[in-house]
Amino acid sequence: MDLQELNERAVSAARRLGADDAVALSANSADSMIRFANNSVSVVNRVEEAELTVYLAKGGKRAIASTSNLEPASVKQFVSELFGSLKGLPKSEYVPLPDRAVRYSPSRLSYDRRLEDVDSELPGLAKEAIDASLEAGGRRAAGVINAGKGTIAIMTSAGTQGIDSRTAITLNIRTFAENEASGHGLSCSSTLSHFDPKEAGRRAGEGARRMKDASEPEAGKYEVLLSPTVASNLIETVAGAASAFSVDAGTSYLAEKVGKKVASPLFSLTDHGVVEGGLGGRVFDDEGVKTRTNKIIDGGVLQGYLHNLTTAKKWKTESTGSAGFVTPHAWNLEVGAGDSSYDEMIAEIKRGIVLTSNWYTRFKNYRTGEFSTVPRDGAYLVENGKVVRSLKGMRAGDDLERLLSSVRLVSKDREWVQWWEVDTPTLCPWLLVDGVTITRAYG
Repeated sequence: MDLQELNERAVSAARRLGADDAVALSANSADSMIRFANNSVSVVNRVEEAELTVYLAKGGKRAIASTSNLEPASVKQFVSELFGSLKGLPKSEYVPLPDRAVRYSPSRLSYDRRLEDVDSELPGLAKEAIDASLEAGGRRAAGVINAGKGTIAIMTSAGTQGIDSRTAITLNIRTFAENEASGHGLSCSSTLSHFDPKEAGRRAGEGARRMKDASEPEAGKYEVLLSPTVASNLIETVAGAASAFSVDAGTSYLAEKVGKKVASPLFSLTDHGVVEGGLGGRVFDDEGVKTRTNKIIDGGVLQGYLHNLTTAKKWKTESTGSAGFVTPHAWNLEVGAGDSSYDEMIAEIKRGIVLTSNWYTRFKNYRTGEFSTVPRDGAYLVENGKVVRSLKGMRAGDDLERLLSSVRLVSKDREWVQWWEVDTPTLCPWLLVDGVTITRAYG
């Protein structure tokens, strides 16, 4: 399917109806998936999808909708019905789209042709992960590998056009040595050459082996060493709080803090529209504005918010190339590297806990950033620089600003993280944080 031809069809229909502004975003993807359980491949699947999203504005009213019925007559009817829906809508904070036409070329910074058709290699890659996990001490492994490419094209009523593509391959593996002794491993890459299923499997197997005879910790305050997997889950919520939409909605702990200290001087957070190795992003945002690199936090100081055209007008600034039509958002997050190794960080811990994986992160109060999360898989008690035993049955709680302000060490090694607990691809190091509250999960 020609995506630009599809866009032209939608935008032409909008022009004929008299829309003040129109944007067509068409996308297609081809994704291969292999799932394994009990050390054996259980499902192999390939899915190809296409979708059209249309934004229309007329008389200060706006509407957005998507369809997967891409037949020419259906597209015309879809645009007509969307335009008709504007009559029943109230006027909104309408900001016209840029009236200067721009033509975008693909970046190709994060594209690997080998991932266009990788189906035949997936069983072997899954076997590498499973075998490595068993060699490291696991007994049974389960997980999934997803690989493929996605392409998105844009056309606006002002004549802006562009197309961009990304490839990605991700592995999520969980291994058990006993019923409650589990470990977790990830490998995420935009290229096949940087994908490492053996290392992900080894970590999962080693984590499972070390979790035998795990017990609950004493409740209290601990130094906590967050793996890139855990840290990325929390940092994604920081990026969400940096969206101007969240600030306007009253759900951001970063409100009224631009130019102020919100984290340790060791902590920096940047968003990239396009970056080498990034698993997400593109050269244009949903409004046809060029994406860019935006420093969110630099040396612990909040630099600014992420904006689309609507929030930028309200804040009397410019778009940061972060649209979402409704909410500005991050594309590819990067946490700045430190100068410590993992072993050096462990040696610095007097009384602390290593967390390698987590889930069920929930907020008690978005406005204050108060959250809790449930550690799972590998978790270890450290005393005087030595790992002394494995831990289970606990919950970690804090508020985001206090947590990031207490970052004491940052690792020099970083990893890309994306999985079901981290939607926004994040290049992240290990973080050693002081004073995190740990409670027992049971009783």
